[in-house]
Parts: sequence; C-alpha cells; structure tokens
Amino acid sequence: MVLSTWLGDLNNVHPLAIMTDQCDSIKAAINALIPNTVHRYCIWNIFAKLPTKLSGVLDGKIAKAKFKALVIDSINVVEFERRWTAYIEKYNLDGRDWFYKLYLEKEKWVHVYLNDHFWAGMLSTQRSEGMHAFFDGFITRQSTLKRFVPQYELAIRAKFEKELEAEYR
Repeated sequence: MVLSTWLGDLNNVHPLAIMTDQCDSIKAAINALIPNTVHRYCIWNIFAKLPTKLSGVLDGKIAKAKFKALVIDSINVVEFERRWTAYIEKYNLDGRDWFYKLYLEKEKWVHVYLNDHFWAGMLSTQRSEGMHAFFDGFITRQSTLKRFVPQYELAIRAKFEKELEAEYR
C-alpha cells in the first residue's frame, strides 16, 4: 500500500491534515493508517460533479451557483444547515442519494465545519490555479509521494527567497 510505505519513509510521523477527493479506498486507508489526521475533501472535485448530479433540475446553472454560494458563503454551522435544508427543498433533491451522502460527510468539505484546523491559507477550490503555480518546476504528474516532501521543502524555500528578494527591492 502506497500510504503505508510513505508513512514508513516519514518514520511514522503522521500529517496533521490531508486533502483528497472522495475516493472510498483512500478514505479507508486514511482511517486505518492515520486515524488522527484530519481528512478533508477537495471541494473542487465536488463542484466538478455538480452538473451531472443536478441533471434534470430546472435552472441547473442557477442551482449550481446557489450550491456553491451556500457552501462558500455560509458563515456558521447554523446558517449552513438552514441554507442546505432550503436548497434541498427548493430543488427537490431529497431523493438524490449523492446529496444525502454528501451531507452525511459535511464535516469533510464544508469550511464552517473545518475552521478549527489550520490549512495554511489553502482553499480546496485552488486545485489547479494555486497548487499548480506553487509547485511549478518542483512537482510533476509523475512525482511520487516519497519525492513530494523534499520537493515541497524546496518550493517553500524558493517562495521564501522570492519574498526576501522582493522585500529587499
């Protein structure tokens, strides 16, 4: 298993948090091998599935925009819960299994449930814009998880040096 090999390479030092898609096998591996790690879902992946999951809904484009707004703009748990219930009722989604399962795992993807954890300013909606730009020249699609840690350190160092240089100028 790749995750257990990676953990062995890190001398069993577990990450405090990890962000993945909703893959059940990854979820099971994280629960089994690093149960104390906060596991967050990438909301970009959830948003990408919306057009399919909202098929047949009247005003699907509006429904997609409203979904994004209810997730991103809710400022506390009570508001999210209220807005979720109204959304499901308005678009008649209570019979759709995907939305039901998504709601059951809301603590893994809705930011108001994740505010107690440090995410280094990273939003899960930054999939291609922020992360690709940050790791450009350090990580490629072919990079292994084992190679990620030293490359991450190099990327951080390069960013720090650019900031110092900009500050100097």
